[in-house]
Amino acid sequence: MSRTRTSKVFALAFAVGLVLTLARGARADCPGDFKPAAGQPLDMLVLGDSIMWGQGLKPEQKFSWRIKCWLQEKTNREVRQTVFAHSGALISVDPATAPRFKSNDGEVNLPYPSINEELDQARDFYGPASAKVNLILLDGCINDVDVSNLLNVTTDPNWLRERINTSCKLGMHDLLKRVTESFPNAQVIVPSYYRIVSDSTADNAFIRLLAKNLNNKRPEARRMTDKEMRDRLIKLSELWYRASTGDLREAVDRLNAELAARNLPPKATFVEIDFWPEHSFSAAETLLWNFIFGSTNLSGLRKFIVTLSFGTAAYKPNDEVRESRVRSCNETFKAPKGQKETDAEKRDRKDRLLICRYASLGHPNQMGALVYTEAIKGQLQWIIDKAGWKNVSKTQALP
Repeated sequence: MSRTRTSKVFALAFAVGLVLTLARGARADCPGDFKPAAGQPLDMLVLGDSIMWGQGLKPEQKFSWRIKCWLQEKTNREVRQTVFAHSGALISVDPATAPRFKSNDGEVNLPYPSINEELDQARDFYGPASAKVNLILLDGCINDVDVSNLLNVTTDPNWLRERINTSCKLGMHDLLKRVTESFPNAQVIVPSYYRIVSDSTADNAFIRLLAKNLNNKRPEARRMTDKEMRDRLIKLSELWYRASTGDLREAVDRLNAELAARNLPPKATFVEIDFWPEHSFSAAETLLWNFIFGSTNLSGLRKFIVTLSFGTAAYKPNDEVRESRVRSCNETFKAPKGQKETDAEKRDRKDRLLICRYASLGHPNQMGALVYTEAIKGQLQWIIDKAGWKNVSKTQALP
């Protein structure tokens, strides 16, 4: 079997396994006594990376699930949610590269399946019913840019800007084209990302140590003062936030302009999320999952963990699903039986295991997910009426 064929087979197996896992782990009913009226349900598809997956959150805390519940009450129709998003997904991967690791747990940080492959899986899943999909929540491009580049104080800003453009504008535009062609009647929501580090990020010994450990293999970085490192990280993060926000918006606008040229209505909506500098990594009002160190909560980012030289037993993220994720990580990245690893493969596997265990760090916590929810609801308010989603026979109006 060719490597390309192997990749496709794995992607399909992952898709089936993930959907079955989600079905088996079905949530309780949405909060309250409201029951949607009988009739044709709305179908909502969720594609993307760890932000869209809801890293570290219980199912009912994820913004996609909150949107589902809100839509049910707003439209008086059942909303069926199907999730293919998972942690670590890139927009595209080399189809000739066979995946070394696999997992059916979306919490496990893996590049496969890519978001384009998630789309292929969704098309196979819906089949002839693809035209009945009403809403798609879609994100992607931060893994293509790679967070490690945003936390590398020696990263060239001009190079980073080009990489963001390639991933967040060109890559997302091409993905949006495929999504809207595959699901011709769906409205697509594309949310923004957020600053990772800002001038509101804590400036203490622990944070300075993290920055040094991240960059200690780079001679140029070792010559920098703590202040110079901090300033570089803040500038790179600000560049990431502003460039990715602008590029994702342009990708959406370009798609809608192309549709208008064919006398078709707009199908995609960009949603800027209100995460401000004070909500970033290790800030006083952070909306991201934190470290737990002894009795003190400290914010963190999963990419930092790989470079930490001190023991990890005392450091834990404070997310809701840490224990179950660690079990999945241990299973996914365990030493292969009957196969000899090279030294490089062993190091790579152990690094991936450590990243996986701490994968929630730097992702929206419960409050952060609520901010995403409210921003998306604000855009859906007008789409609901325009798209004719309401069950007009017995609609219950919400504020």
